[in-house]
Amino acid sequence: MIETTATVPRTTISGDEGIATSKVVTTVFEAILADINEGRLLPGHKISDTNLAESFGVSRTPVREAIQRLREIGLVEASANRFTRVAVVSPQQTANAMTVWIALYAALIEEVVPVATDELVEQLSADHAAFEDAVAKLDVQSIATTNFQFFNRMAVVSHNPELRRAIRSVVHMVRLGSLHLPEFIDLEALTQAQTELLAATRKRDLEKARDALGVIRGIRIPQ
Repeated sequence: MIETTATVPRTTISGDEGIATSKVVTTVFEAILADINEGRLLPGHKISDTNLAESFGVSRTPVREAIQRLREIGLVEASANRFTRVAVVSPQQTANAMTVWIALYAALIEEVVPVATDELVEQLSADHAAFEDAVAKLDVQSIATTNFQFFNRMAVVSHNPELRRAIRSVVHMVRLGSLHLPEFIDLEALTQAQTELLAATRKRDLEKARDALGVIRGIRIPQ
């Protein structure tokens, strides 16, 4: 495997005090997560805590804490004295994570759709247009990114921190797994689900939003 580290621009972070709760850990975590989500770190790519520590200008302690958090949500896997790498998520793991995500998202639409703001509707509309463009080009990375952005909009505005945390813990595994399936999922059905959810949110129609989620339930993850 190729050893690699995150490639987004780095700035030196001053101080490692309060490592477990500090912004240092959060900064490193978010940077690695972004590199995974945006395809700069691919499944199987090794992660070097030493290189990351040097890149951020911090000790290895916060880097290791950030990597541990990524392990907890299934995006990084490690073997003692052998490797730490981006997880290889199987189609079955993707399907399992998708089942959990759908259950959590059902709770999310119950909260958000009836009180959706015009700003949220505008954001969903722009995300959906970007998704349709990615589908037209059959750009796997862009499809995954724009689909994530669309469905993540509601999670961002939720007032339930536990629900946001639970969705975050599983959605990235779905996204990572979807990038490396043996074939495309049903993009027509996924487009339909987005279209219906956007329309339902625009009308604050909870029943229609539930129907849109039903379309996603019917999408098969290729094995």
